[in-house]
Amino acid sequence: MGIGGIVVTERVVGTAEVTPRVAREGAGVRRPAGPVVALAALLTLVLHLLYVTGPLLSDEGGLAMVARWWSSGGEYLYGPQWVDRPPGLIATFWVANLLGPYGVRLVAGLLAAAFVLAAGWAGWAARGAHAAMWSAWAAFFLMNTPLTQTFALNGELVAATWTMVGVAAGIHAFRGRVSGRAAWGFGALAGVAAAAAVLAKQNFADAAVFLLVFGLAEGLTARVRRRRLLAVAGAAGAGFALPTAAAAGWAYTHTGLGDLVYAMYGFRVDASMVIARWAHAGTDIRLRELLGIALLSGIVTLAIAVVVAGRRQVRRRSPLFLACAAAGLVEVAGVALGGNYSPHYLIGLAPMLALAAGVLAVQPSRGRWLVRLFVVVPVVAALVVSPAAAVQVTRENTVQATGEWLARAAERGDSVVVLYTHANVVNASGLRPAYPYAWSLPARTLDPRLALLTATLTDPRRAPAWVVGWDALGTWDLDAHRVAAALATDYVRFATVCDHPVWLRRGLDRTEPPDPCTGTGIQESRIESAGSLPVWTSSPVARSRSWARGRSSPAGPARSRG
Repeated sequence: MGIGGIVVTERVVGTAEVTPRVAREGAGVRRPAGPVVALAALLTLVLHLLYVTGPLLSDEGGLAMVARWWSSGGEYLYGPQWVDRPPGLIATFWVANLLGPYGVRLVAGLLAAAFVLAAGWAGWAARGAHAAMWSAWAAFFLMNTPLTQTFALNGELVAATWTMVGVAAGIHAFRGRVSGRAAWGFGALAGVAAAAAVLAKQNFADAAVFLLVFGLAEGLTARVRRRRLLAVAGAAGAGFALPTAAAAGWAYTHTGLGDLVYAMYGFRVDASMVIARWAHAGTDIRLRELLGIALLSGIVTLAIAVVVAGRRQVRRRSPLFLACAAAGLVEVAGVALGGNYSPHYLIGLAPMLALAAGVLAVQPSRGRWLVRLFVVVPVVAALVVSPAAAVQVTRENTVQATGEWLARAAERGDSVVVLYTHANVVNASGLRPAYPYAWSLPARTLDPRLALLTATLTDPRRAPAWVVGWDALGTWDLDAHRVAAALATDYVRFATVCDHPVWLRRGLDRTEPPDPCTGTGIQESRIESAGSLPVWTSSPVARSRSWARGRSSPAGPARSRG
């Protein structure tokens, strides 16, 4: 039995890191890990399938929308849309869209299962079959805690999976009992996976850091022959360069390499100043809530157990644990510098935690029992909590209902703008986005005076047929006076859907479907950007924000269809 075609048995590697007791335990004993690792991966997929029918989250739906219209042409990096994400992530959503209406969540489940398999491979390559099993089950709980939104397809999940593959392939290339040609192949795979992680989420450099530190430490301690070390390092470098060059070439032939670099890195600098200017209290609250999620999910307790059990290995300058520590610091920095402190940031900690937990759970010290405890308890919790959470997450909410209402009301060729968040409404409607900034942060950073939005609303050639008011016009101190004037001049208040105003462009005639939230019990469920248990909070459709707090709509209360 094996993982990915690799026969998995108990074995011993890195004699300076393994005591004679461990060597005796592994000598001449074959303990297949494949079925146990496969079970963890299968259960991961099964639990993720419980979420398949649920409405997509804002980022999920928005990125699916970007991928849908990517090839339709436009002046931005991704056609008519601008988003601060690498092309590898958008390509993943493009593939997910090909799989049908449930493709996004299905791909999320497949990636989570692949992460578990890769974690098992990494544990086996590092310390044998027992480590493979513990790494796989640590990965199971890290991929199935709903608190960190692992059920959703996002950049962290995609990048973490590539990171885990790169780490496993790198360990196998340096330490595996394989031929030189096979080692070169695993090294190339490690490099490709490390680059793919960055091209899915730009701050995921942990695989590259792990490979660099691990290779240097293995070479300095003479654990690997220099010839093999250089061959694997060269293969990893070539593998890393291949997808990087492909992405750069694609960007160069579209809107320019500078646009890709700005989207991945330059924008984050500009956006951080916007976040710092307007979100002091909110950022602090989200950070505290993120720490609470990390504790409640079991991530903090496992991390503490790993640090306690592994500190001796780091002091002994174990190449594996030096690499884990370096990559782990990169992961923590990625979470800390993220700015918004969304729950899915914590997925970035999963690769090093899964690998370290698997290896430390089989080391001959009392610390292994602490690691095992804080793997087993969250695994049991995930098996109970995840199905219960799926019931809440898969309920129809006002985002999905509003998008489907737009789809029924619209005619072929209609486009839409949602002010200024909830790009998943655009995705649920199936309508073409008319404004390139479907998220609030790009709008606040790149169009703070809303000049482009105003020009879009007033241009007869580009103006959307529909405008949905999700956030107050002047929220975040945006200069919305011209937008309000454009709505009053060029649009009429057509309907109120799930307590959100909808405008139709003057001169258009559309039939108004009934409000799906009237008398149906559909609630405005939301998954908090950060929060404690329960993460899913629902309130009746009374969420009116400023639209019903005494402020009149720019177009007035009329429901004329023009």
